[in-house]
This record gives sequence, C-alpha cells and structure tokens, in this order.
Amino acid sequence: MASRLTRRLRKKGWTISTAESCTGGLLASLITDISGATQWFSQGWVVYSNEAKMRELSVEKTAFDEGEAGAVSHEVAVQMARGARYQSGSDMSIAITGIAGPGGSTPDKEVGRVHVAVFAKDYFLVRRMDFGENDRLDNKRSFAVFALRLALETLDRVKNREGILAEVENGSEETASDTSEMDPSSEEWEGSMSWTVEEMAVADEIQKVDLASLTDWDE
Repeated sequence: MASRLTRRLRKKGWTISTAESCTGGLLASLITDISGATQWFSQGWVVYSNEAKMRELSVEKTAFDEGEAGAVSHEVAVQMARGARYQSGSDMSIAITGIAGPGGSTPDKEVGRVHVAVFAKDYFLVRRMDFGENDRLDNKRSFAVFALRLALETLDRVKNREGILAEVENGSEETASDTSEMDPSSEEWEGSMSWTVEEMAVADEIQKVDLASLTDWDE
C-alpha cells in the first residue's frame, strides 16, 4: 500500500508529510522504505505529548479537553494533519493518534482505538477504527496500514469529485467545515479546512527570537 500511495503521489507530482503519536514514526518509515523517497516525502513529526502537538503542529489546547474530544479524537487528528501539511508545505498529510496499549484505555476509549486524518490540499477525511486489545506492536502496524488505506481512499474521493481541489482552494466548495460543530462520536468526518496567517506554532515564534541577544556570554 505504501508503494501504491507513492506511485500516485509521483504521478500527481505531490509531496506528503506525516504526524504520528502512538505509531512513533512507523508510518514515515513505511513511506521512506521505498527508494527515491526524497521525491515525495517532505517531513515527519513524532509528537507523543500534548505539548508537542501544540508546539509543533499548532493543535489547539481546547482540542484536548476530555469533555469535548481528548487526545485520541477526530479533532486532534485533523488538527495534527492540518498542521503537518501547512508547516511542511506538502500537498498531502496523514496524522495518527490512538491507543496502542496495553495501557492508556479509558471507559469510553479502549485499547486498539485509532483516529486517522488525511489532508489532500485543503480537503480532509478523518475516520475512527477499533482494532481491539491486540499486542502493542500489532496495533501499531494495524494503525499504520489503516492510515495508508485511508490516504488511498482520500485520493480516490478527490479524483471522483471533479474540481473539488480547485473549489476548495478558491473558497467556493460547500464542504468548508467548522469541526467544532461536528459530532465527535461519529465514525467519520469529511470537509475542507485552510490555514490562516495568524496560526503559527510556538516553534515558529521561537525562531523569531534572537537567542544570542538573550544570552549572558560572561556567565
């Protein structure tokens, strides 16, 4: 599936980026295991903590509120994917957040649950899947394979909806979405989302600071 995805990316002349939590870079590894990955792979993040997700990918703090979504949710997944796409400048991005186990489950979220979000330009598709209480490594592998399948499906949906990318990028596509109004318990979200100039990761703000001027070199 990684080969199928990279072939389609090459055909379109697209690049891809990844944002992973529970899979710890496995998805990026699968994609870059294929020779010539510099043609299509832009950048990858492993953002395990909530703080890293906020700092590196501009995930909003409110997305982690347990009463609304929590770290393993559609909302966090879609914000991770959006941040990865725009921070890297890639055409496509994939984000994974889930519970690989054996710990980490809650009464509402069992081990084996994963949320994957894929962006193709400004169009996004997010889906939840429950794989059950398998071995931790088996779950990580299942999550990564599920992410590749969803990426391929996203490309199919975009291809089958003629003009969707142009409409989204021109602001005329009706699927433009406010995810705060979507049902967090639904299995799937679909829509479009862009990036505003005000949205900037903490890491970008840090780069603006002249660290040398803040350092007392006599100490």
